[in-house]
Amino acid sequence: MPFTGWSSGPSCLDGVLHHAHAPLAPGDPQSAQLAAARATAHHGPSAPGPRAGTALCLSGGGFRAALFHLGAVRRLNELGILGRLRTISAVSGGALVANLLADPRLGWPDPHGPAAPVLGFEEYVAGPLRRLSGRNLRTPALLSRVRPSGWAKPSASVDSLAEQLAVAVPWWSSDLRETDRGGPVILTSATEIGYGVSWVFADSRSIGPRGRIGDHRLGYAAPPPGLRVADAVAASCAYPPFFPPMELDGRGLGLQGGVPDPAEPAQAREGLLARIQLADGGIYDNLGVEPVWSDHRAVLVSDGGAVFRSRPAGSFVGRLLHTPSIAGSGQHTTRLRWLRASSSAGILQGATWSLESTNTVSPVPGHGPAPGDHTAYPPDLVDQINQVRTDLDAFRPTEQRVLERHGYAVADASVDRHSPQLVARAAPFDPPHPQVADPASVRLELRGSAQVRAFGRR
Repeated sequence: MPFTGWSSGPSCLDGVLHHAHAPLAPGDPQSAQLAAARATAHHGPSAPGPRAGTALCLSGGGFRAALFHLGAVRRLNELGILGRLRTISAVSGGALVANLLADPRLGWPDPHGPAAPVLGFEEYVAGPLRRLSGRNLRTPALLSRVRPSGWAKPSASVDSLAEQLAVAVPWWSSDLRETDRGGPVILTSATEIGYGVSWVFADSRSIGPRGRIGDHRLGYAAPPPGLRVADAVAASCAYPPFFPPMELDGRGLGLQGGVPDPAEPAQAREGLLARIQLADGGIYDNLGVEPVWSDHRAVLVSDGGAVFRSRPAGSFVGRLLHTPSIAGSGQHTTRLRWLRASSSAGILQGATWSLESTNTVSPVPGHGPAPGDHTAYPPDLVDQINQVRTDLDAFRPTEQRVLERHGYAVADASVDRHSPQLVARAAPFDPPHPQVADPASVRLELRGSAQVRAFGRR
């Protein structure tokens, strides 16, 4: 469903801007929705309290989402928003970008000083992501399971993915608990399969001195020694059935504060602790909203996930395969409605942009492109971009550039319209990669980009 900002094109989510609205009536369905959402928000970066700061949520969606987010984050950096974030919450493909932003070599500005861009963005974020997304990580990881060395190791594929990530980004080999840097809190989410909830990997900026891992069912603890940044990212990207869950032995972690199911036998819980299974964070919350929405003043959401598409009634197998997409679309819409309810109640600001967004909103005068500017991709080309594959196979330079440029333009348009108060510094609108500005040539370049190849691309 297209959804750009709190107010978008024609949809059931129309009519909600970043402004405070009249309080909801006690009997309004949104009131109940908001109360339910509050009750399920369990693990923000700090203890519950007054709303403060801005969070950026980076969705899942493989390399496609990561490259789309790169463009959005580039524009947020130019506008001084990135340097003032309190938290970045990320899932799957979004976790690639978020954890590159955790590079200790980046120069983060003082969030309380004059607005300034984060230094080193091209060298430590954009360049590494382009190199990473130019590699086929999927196929070598999957093949590791069929090699004799992987026969007796159910987690061989996800372990291989973690090793590839550690090689591609060497500093990701460092322990999650030992990160020492500036900038916002980085929350990387996976899905804990036993209870079916969101499991968070939070670095040392969240709760000092070591950070924390866990979920509200099993409890929380500091990350154990040896748990690397690469392991957290791999767990967040472990989408079934292509990747098995990453497994942790929770018995020695010292997890505390968990709320078990009152009806579950103690033996069942012990079994879950002995074998904590972590899969792709997008299974539970592909937007990465739940960890942050309840305690931040503003929430920005960059959505590069798969687009739900209708389909006619077909075979039993076709309907069976389509059902998970329906479930995913439902949870996606529900979380956007959480945000709408919060905004309607006047307690939350923000903006959302997606891969489906077109840069057709009226920008702040003198800030963004004029309506109909050639820097925006037309709707038919945006639809073609929506169909680009969402796996961890290699992306060609042209594909990378198109996605980054698209993310830059729609993020700018959405922030301009829905949250201009977050803009901290004036910066000319200058989309990257002018070599992919021409829609006609891009249409030709993207032919075949939707195809998923069994053995990947070189």
